[in-house]
Amino acid sequence: MDFRKINKKIYNFATTVVDRAKFAFVSIGYLFRKPRYLVVFIISLFVSLYLLSFFKDGTGNWLLLCSGLPLGAKIEVLGRVALKILDNFADFYGILIILMSILQALTIMLLVFTWRNREKDSAIDGASTGGIGAIFGFVALGCPTCGISILAPIFTAIAGAGAIAVAENVSRVLIILAFVLLIYTVIKLGYVSFITIGAKKYKEKKHAKSN
Repeated sequence: MDFRKINKKIYNFATTVVDRAKFAFVSIGYLFRKPRYLVVFIISLFVSLYLLSFFKDGTGNWLLLCSGLPLGAKIEVLGRVALKILDNFADFYGILIILMSILQALTIMLLVFTWRNREKDSAIDGASTGGIGAIFGFVALGCPTCGISILAPIFTAIAGAGAIAVAENVSRVLIILAFVLLIYTVIKLGYVSFITIGAKKYKEKKHAKSN
């Protein structure tokens, strides 16, 4: 086994990822200066934070909304969830929810940009990867009790009495996968956006010179 070649491939891969991440940050900064995309990011961030916070403690809030409570009480439940978004800054689990929401909001903003600029193949690919990451994130972070209840029956046949412990460990793996997939999507879409932005600026300069 030639370790030099392996190390070189790893180095080249890491360098490519870092370079594309830099380009992605540039394109994200560019889009943040555009009001329409900044609004898309802010709305997406709030919606993601709200949904993950809504199910953070399980399905209790959902059951309350589906119960026979009066409308005023249901509105109060929704309002309490909005206030609980701030509680995410107080613990590690909440910080993960905030980071996950930021990545999801960036993904949506970049998807809108790539789609509007006719990079539909990249947008569809990004939507698929980002969507899987978002689902993993919801199962593992947005509603951990839901995720464990979904995974536990599957692992009961495998691990028997240790099914819950196995499901909890798998839940942690899903969190990692969710972050990896969303970061990959942001970097990929950000790189495509960087190329698109560069091409648009070149055409604008060329058009300005011709006039």
